[in-house]
Amino acid sequence: MKSLAAAGLCAGLALVFFAVAVPRFFDGDVARKSFVKALSAWSGGKVTLAGQLRIASFATLSVEASDVRFHDAPGLDPVQRGSAETVTAVVNLSSLLLGDLEYRKFVVSSPRFVLKRDAGGRAADELAAARLALTLVDRSSLPDIQLRDPVFYIADGALRPYRRVAFERITLKRPDSAAAAPFALSMRKPGFELAFKGERNGQKVSGQLKLVAAGDHPLAAHLIAALAPWETATGFSLEGDLTWSRERFSLDNASLSFGDRTATGVLALDVSDDPARLEGTLAYDTLDVTPMWAAARAAAAPSNGGEADGSPGVVSPPARVERRAVDLDIRLSADRLRAGAFEAGPVALAVSARSGHLSIDVAELALFGGNAIARVEIDPARPGALWVTGTAKRLDAGALASALQLPLSVRGPATVRLGLNVPLGAEAALPETGTASGSFALLFPLGGSLDGVAGRALGAAVAGPAPLATGRERFPFAAARIDGRLTSGGVDLDVQGQHEGQKIEGKLRIALPDAAVSGTLSTRREEAPVATSGASKGGAASGSVAARSSKLVLSGTAAAPVLSSHESSLSN
Repeated sequence: MKSLAAAGLCAGLALVFFAVAVPRFFDGDVARKSFVKALSAWSGGKVTLAGQLRIASFATLSVEASDVRFHDAPGLDPVQRGSAETVTAVVNLSSLLLGDLEYRKFVVSSPRFVLKRDAGGRAADELAAARLALTLVDRSSLPDIQLRDPVFYIADGALRPYRRVAFERITLKRPDSAAAAPFALSMRKPGFELAFKGERNGQKVSGQLKLVAAGDHPLAAHLIAALAPWETATGFSLEGDLTWSRERFSLDNASLSFGDRTATGVLALDVSDDPARLEGTLAYDTLDVTPMWAAARAAAAPSNGGEADGSPGVVSPPARVERRAVDLDIRLSADRLRAGAFEAGPVALAVSARSGHLSIDVAELALFGGNAIARVEIDPARPGALWVTGTAKRLDAGALASALQLPLSVRGPATVRLGLNVPLGAEAALPETGTASGSFALLFPLGGSLDGVAGRALGAAVAGPAPLATGRERFPFAAARIDGRLTSGGVDLDVQGQHEGQKIEGKLRIALPDAAVSGTLSTRREEAPVATSGASKGGAASGSVAARSSKLVLSGTAAAPVLSSHESSLSN
């Protein structure tokens, strides 16, 4: 009996509710006025319903208006005006009983918004739309609004044409209208997704951000240009703790993805000055500098009229994307460093860029079994080239020669010091083309050996035909030093070494690009003392040390050197 009484009471209350609320819900004039009032409060300007207003769903208590026009929108600045095919509003159930229709959710279908021209020329597609979304967060009187298939018309500067920026969906949920209340924002379009959950307090926004720009979406290039200008990737994603004000964007606990490579760390982008300034620390699994190298060379390459296209030191993307210069102060580390087919690592470096001057300081780079430090600079005062200085110790000389495709087989732990000026033109700017210049030193403090054809030829020339006859192909040395100077036409070498008690010195030249070799080597060996006078009775024999020297003339190529020996001489 009690259950029947409770059911009857509920049914009675429902009848009373419908008796009071339904007439208001079906009253088109009341619904139209409340509809326009809510949208006018949202936009801050005049709103008209040029189409019909109808009940969209009785089950959800929703109404739909067609051909909605926003004649002005001062509350949604920078929006000037807009329109929508339909706007569907879900009625707040409690407002029906209170006698004034209110709405808890709006769905705006196919809206078209025209934004004010950006005099500074900084409005940028999705970023401009995100800025508008933050305006909605700050000023919206609606707790839940969804824009389906919205289109924004954006223009940079006073004379540029408008461009069309379309999305699939933008959703904003703000259950509390308090100034620092939490909110959730999502934006979606083909190849692009953004999700944010946090709060806005005055001019500051903070919270959890997740963003994905897949494939060749232009936003991926824009974001990479702003946050990682050394990168070039077909896809980009990031997530982390965002803090965003009008002039500063920072991302803590960040996780970034560039295609198949990932990085974690912190980033901060300051746009208070022009150019903007990016600083932070990132740790990669694999740092690929191949795109940066190619882009820097392309930027310095002559274009139409023979003039350089782009400023030295500014990394340029594909032609379809215009990148703005960004000053850098970044610390990077990676388990692996990739440059074309070459891989090394781990690596730790610092990247700094100011007004076109780019410097990369490598604090640590493990390669060829050793470790290197280096500095790379691109200076506007020396356009079209980069300057490389560095020192590498305990390198595997054989692996180094193989990686550089040198026509020599050499073994032993080596130390390399270099200072090279490398052109960045479109043509190959590697040392073997004869276009780089500078100096280098190759040291073998613990000795090593020269193997193969070159080792056999050098051994035969130094010690006579016996080593050649026995087929010995290794020429060992106790210590060696090679100082080189790279010029436009070739490499000049100053050689010093020791081999089985002999001192070897010489000056050689390798002409580029055919690697023709010329020069001389001299050897000197100190012989056993030679008696000079008879010994006195009961005395020891006396004598002097003799030195045997020979001169070797080098010809042929680096791959097949020819050594001819002059007559050796003996001196006291």
